[in-house]
Amino acid sequence: MRIAFSFLSVVALLFAAAVEAHAQVSCRPNIFGGQDCAGPAGRSSSRPNIFGGFDTTFRDGSRSSSRQNIFGGEDIDTPLGRVQSRRNIFRGQDYFLPDGARIGSRPNIFGSEDFIGPDGRRVQCRPNIFGGVDCR
Repeated sequence: MRIAFSFLSVVALLFAAAVEAHAQVSCRPNIFGGQDCAGPAGRSSSRPNIFGGFDTTFRDGSRSSSRQNIFGGEDIDTPLGRVQSRRNIFRGQDYFLPDGARIGSRPNIFGSEDFIGPDGRRVQCRPNIFGGVDCR
């Protein structure tokens, strides 16, 4: 599902804040083919780029850009460094953050994904009525 990849680009950057605050991240499709998301770190908006990934703009004006990689995931260039994802054995993705931390994801029974942080905390995502995803 292509919308999920746009969302995953945003989640990779917002995950740390969402886990710490136990806050909710909510996304919905936008008219550009990407997603508009709101969470503890503010709002973001994404749109597809020519590399098969997404360009995302955050509330403070900073940007990230993603492209598909040879591991079945994405390389996401953010203001904080590169986030690399690759498929894992659970049919999800493993995210390698710029600081060396790893976040894993796996499909859940709600038709979305659960994210497991480096400290074992879990963020559960569910589809919402707007065609996007809510995570908490």
